[in-house]
Amino acid sequence: MNADLLYFIYCRKSSEDSSRQIASISDQINALEHIIQREALSVVKVFTEERSAKDPDRPVFNEMLGRINKGEANAILCWDIDRLSRNPIDTGQLQWKLQKGVIKVIKTPSRTFYPDDAGLLLSIEGGRATDYVVKLSKNVKRGMYGRATKGWRPIIAPIGYINAGLEKGNKTIEPDPERFEIIRKMWHLLLSGGYTVAEILNIATHEYGLRSLKRRKIGGTPITKGYLYEIFKQPFYYGYFNWKDAETGMSRLMKGNHTPMISEFDYWRAQKLLGRRGKPQPKVREFAYTGLLKCGECNSAIVGEDKYQVRCTECRFKFSCLNQTSCPCCKIDILAMKGAKIRHYVYYRCTKKKNPRCSQKGIKVEDLETQFLTNLEAIHIDEPTLNLILAYIEKKHSNSANELLSIKKSLQSAYDDSQKRLANLTREYVSVLNSNYDLFTEHEFLAQKKAIRAEIDTLTRRLDSISEGQEDTHNQLKRFFKFCTHAKEHFIKGDLRVKRMMISSLGLNQRLINKKVDFICHNPFLQVEEMKNQQYTKLVLVEPEDTLMIKEPKPIYRVSIPELCSTVDTVRTFLRENKDIEIADLDSLSKEGDSS
Repeated sequence: MNADLLYFIYCRKSSEDSSRQIASISDQINALEHIIQREALSVVKVFTEERSAKDPDRPVFNEMLGRINKGEANAILCWDIDRLSRNPIDTGQLQWKLQKGVIKVIKTPSRTFYPDDAGLLLSIEGGRATDYVVKLSKNVKRGMYGRATKGWRPIIAPIGYINAGLEKGNKTIEPDPERFEIIRKMWHLLLSGGYTVAEILNIATHEYGLRSLKRRKIGGTPITKGYLYEIFKQPFYYGYFNWKDAETGMSRLMKGNHTPMISEFDYWRAQKLLGRRGKPQPKVREFAYTGLLKCGECNSAIVGEDKYQVRCTECRFKFSCLNQTSCPCCKIDILAMKGAKIRHYVYYRCTKKKNPRCSQKGIKVEDLETQFLTNLEAIHIDEPTLNLILAYIEKKHSNSANELLSIKKSLQSAYDDSQKRLANLTREYVSVLNSNYDLFTEHEFLAQKKAIRAEIDTLTRRLDSISEGQEDTHNQLKRFFKFCTHAKEHFIKGDLRVKRMMISSLGLNQRLINKKVDFICHNPFLQVEEMKNQQYTKLVLVEPEDTLMIKEPKPIYRVSIPELCSTVDTVRTFLRENKDIEIADLDSLSKEGDSS
């Protein structure tokens, strides 16, 4: 025993989870107790810490060194040198204090370090600990990247999904049976175009009862609006996720093996909706068409406003009664008027923000809606014609299977070629011929590898999306023609939100000039108007076998009109090339109405 040595015991466990700390730290203390008793060491204090040593600035460790500087102790007893430090900054402090004699001894069960060992041995041991951290970090990143390339995002699954499986490193991601359908409904509400993010959050929280997944210390609470925005931004929900390449450090979009919640088309449509609508602004009063129209004279916004008017029973003067309690002409109090009636009107007018001298007058909502109905009537298609169109769409869709297969084969061939090029590139890089970088340097290898992987990622997305894109256009086409048939009825019977959805689907560039709406509709609606001006026939007889039939109880309709088929083909082409066109889904709207 050296009576001059006063020991601090330091025990540490990397994990900061207290419930997993106690056994490990107590085991270290028990092991050190044998040394204390055997060598009769004088211990001043035991320090325990639940922090990783890969980074400096551990509070307990710093406290211990501070007290050593004050002379309270001059020796350290620990389980291993890596318990004290796994980073060069803390290792340097220990090395310096040991070399200067501030710390006279650092003792572990396997060896003892003295001031003479500070220069070499402690550096080697500290370097070993630091190297372990670096290698561990690389191995963890490499392992996580490997899981990502296999299609499994190696972190906690986002809300709506759960991590399944017990074996660490081989867990999968499955739909959360409690939350998957709720999150899917929230996406559908957003895609309908009739709800703000705040409204969707309110519905999910209070009507659906959505709560985050309960974990050990967090979760089980309603989600926030900011978190909901993050949900709507994540590509994970259409089957992809971003992950950094372990070698290049570049982020890549990877295809996941989990079940997608929405299509890629709907994801990008949602991003456009979020970007166009932005954060909802508070409203005192909701008006269906505010923000849909621009002034045709000064380009300011057209907004709705309430007007409350009363006609004086004495002098017959008509005035606004919102901010007045008496007739401005004869001064009689409104309450004193016999039989006075307060009338309510809704007007839409130019804000005149861009030109205070704008000459445009307001228009009553009834007159505005009459014009809207006229435009909806112009694109209206009757049920028999809709049935013909839907049947033609289905036949055309089935006939495109061979064409789709040919495109897939071409893309698959290009994908296989890129994979072979990547394999050959790697083989050449590690070959004997390139031992002195005669073929290409590491920088050139990584650049070529990055370029080929970018090609592979692009081809993968195209292969994944080709069938989905076909289905998206197919569904969008049916949605469009169903909208033409039923939009007018929904507009007449619907609430403010439904009315807005019907009009916004026509186009977002309507202008109001001289109390007339100057519609700038999407091109497909113009095609429908033109088609309605053409003649089509309703036939009972069935003639050629290659002519598409639709058998109703009576009569039989036959697609024999070139104008009808041509219109459908033109609309299909336009929708395929302009995926940002937003048409209200009336099937979902009808189901929503039935459920409520």
